[in-house]
Amino acid sequence: MARRGEEEEDEHHQNPFLKLSGCKASSSKLQFRKEISRARWDEKMKMGDVIEKKGSMWTTMGIIRNRKLFCHIEEILFLVERGALLLINSDDKIHSTGDIYKRIAEGKDGCNWESFEVYRHLKSLGYIIGRHGIPWTMKDNENLSSRSREGTSCNTNESLDAEVNGISVLFKGMQFDEVKPTFDVYLPNSKFRKSSPGRPAFLLCVLRNNPPLREEVESVERRTHGIPIKFSFVDHGRVCFFSFDKVALPTLA
Repeated sequence: MARRGEEEEDEHHQNPFLKLSGCKASSSKLQFRKEISRARWDEKMKMGDVIEKKGSMWTTMGIIRNRKLFCHIEEILFLVERGALLLINSDDKIHSTGDIYKRIAEGKDGCNWESFEVYRHLKSLGYIIGRHGIPWTMKDNENLSSRSREGTSCNTNESLDAEVNGISVLFKGMQFDEVKPTFDVYLPNSKFRKSSPGRPAFLLCVLRNNPPLREEVESVERRTHGIPIKFSFVDHGRVCFFSFDKVALPTLA
């Protein structure tokens, strides 16, 4: 029993969204009334620009560009549902939760509803989750050379514009029915650093329709450099996971 208690204590330590009452993670409704961050929606980047950061959850959420913190729509809704974030527009008006639900349902910001439900499920269990193919930080943007102090501001803006355009093109090119990694998933880790996240525990492909074909699975595996692949789908609100094992059949003499 002591071992079980230690495991639960560690899980609560890793995941600030879990209640301390021993309830299941999936039913956690913890509200952060005293630690409410604010983010302004950037329509060009399709992300929230965090203008007021509160709470420890930002150590494992959001991406850093030019020393600024941005968060994806799935991160925004996850925090908004828990009362930990207010999303405002360019006129400083607060977006309602319904507005954010609608954005995700439309799937125009790089995340559809199935992907959000998978994200919410894993995040509530304490996993660290990032979008596949989008680095946590861009060191080239953050460590500007001191050799060209003149025009540094211009170079910074050009660098950020290039990053914005790259992310926008990535979102526009997304095909949610295509079998490919959606999230990089890391185990709970109190020492996690965005500057050196390490290899993910696994890559997660969120499926919307039929199970993947063998050729599709093999195609994904060839591009993941040996990182384990898992698949997920949502069935009437229930998040399910599965993976494939390679089995070598004996050669018959």
